[in-house]
Amino acid sequence: MEPTFSYNYSPPYVFLFFIFFFLFLWENKIRKNDGNIKTVRYLCMLVFFIFFGFRGYLDTDFVVYYPVYEDAPTLADPKGVLRFFSGVNKDYLLKIEPGFKTLIILLKSIWEDYFFLQIVSALIDVLFLNYFFKKYSPQYVLGFIMFLIFSGLIIEFNLLRNSKAIFLFIYSLQFIKDRNPVKYFICNGIGLLFHSSAIFYFPLYFFLHKKFPPQLVWGAFILGNVLYLGQIKFITPIVIAIGNFFGGVYSLMAEGYSEDSMYSTGYGITMGFIEKFFTFILFYYSYNKIGKQIKDEKMLNIFFNLFFIFTVTYLFLSEYAILIDRMTTLFVMSYWILYPYVYTILERMFKLVFTFILFLFGTYKMINSNNNIIRKYENILWDKPTITRAYYIINKHIDKILGPKK
Repeated sequence: MEPTFSYNYSPPYVFLFFIFFFLFLWENKIRKNDGNIKTVRYLCMLVFFIFFGFRGYLDTDFVVYYPVYEDAPTLADPKGVLRFFSGVNKDYLLKIEPGFKTLIILLKSIWEDYFFLQIVSALIDVLFLNYFFKKYSPQYVLGFIMFLIFSGLIIEFNLLRNSKAIFLFIYSLQFIKDRNPVKYFICNGIGLLFHSSAIFYFPLYFFLHKKFPPQLVWGAFILGNVLYLGQIKFITPIVIAIGNFFGGVYSLMAEGYSEDSMYSTGYGITMGFIEKFFTFILFYYSYNKIGKQIKDEKMLNIFFNLFFIFTVTYLFLSEYAILIDRMTTLFVMSYWILYPYVYTILERMFKLVFTFILFLFGTYKMINSNNNIIRKYENILWDKPTITRAYYIINKHIDKILGPKK
């Protein structure tokens, strides 16, 4: 019988990190000689696509998307398409946004195997990431490494819908800079058709390009740490009050989430908190030097403001673990860009220190984030994953894996 937790599940992820780390070193060697990194870029994209696109049934969201894909009609069945969009006799379909339903129908019309959805999803994601890191990152591979370390795995495995909204938002950042509201809202309107969380991106157009006052930045950071470390609950009363105001199922949901330790327990002092605390200080200490590298003041403000929102969300919503997971992921892309800029401004000796810490921390993250059985890696190119076994594993082990964080 396979155990719920074991470090034997981690090696494929460590190996993936090692490949990207080698590509990172190779890229830097090429850059020193003013060479072209095109080969490194293509290898980076290929490794990403094979690892994520051809994965088996990993993590938990296949439980949602597999039956949706199985129930989806093809374009040859117009009546089935109408039923699929209306969600007749399939309540869970009502939770799936129309943009994602359209994508599923198109893919199902090409190939009926569920894995085709994962393949195309990963292809879309890696093309967006390639665009993002080519356009904004001074270190291409380091951007991918930061993606892996900071939320990338959960985005690829569990956020098939959310990821499209996130990447469309990333694409729309240029329209904030250019002050082009039509293109910005069209991009994120399409994102909204894939996941409702895209609604949080709409207000950002009006202020994300502006520099936040230092008093606001540091004041919110200090207050957030007080709330976080003191485990002061102020969200819970608000959630319960709103639930009671609307009554019925909303009241029950609010009380249920507030009383369930799986959803409402804060994280406490963890490696994640320590990392975020020192990252905040490091980024804002380096603000002026990074600004000289980015040169475009609006883009500088956009990435720092995204990071600020990420950090404040993490600290202020600490009493709701589920809110931390969902909300911070919407703004984590700031990490993928700002850390490569920190690397570029370092002197040679500190670059070596950064590289050494990156190797240790990345290895640590890959080992400890993937040591449970639902992350046991399988690839359809050389394995034969089955849905029955995947369901068996998740039903047997999910309660232990998603138990309250301590």
